[in-house]
Amino acid sequence: MKRLPLLAVATCILGLGGGCLFPKSFSKDKAKPNPHISSELQLQFEQRWEEKRASDLVAQGLGADAAKAQAAKDYREKFSYAQPQP
Repeated sequence: MKRLPLLAVATCILGLGGGCLFPKSFSKDKAKPNPHISSELQLQFEQRWEEKRASDLVAQGLGADAAKAQAAKDYREKFSYAQPQP
């Protein structure tokens, strides 16, 4: 008979002690997205993609300047959805 109340108390302590019943809105450590990080990542991706594409074009026999221009054009065409709209 004494085991049932002890079991109930232990279950309540374990259930509430984990914090899983509290919503995240009570958390004081709210991470807000940083718009600068996404723009930096976008820029890094663009630069790396264009460098890779230009090196592929140079390997195919295109001149370095023409390859860079073609790579920039290819990026704008392929990833047009990522470009800022005027």
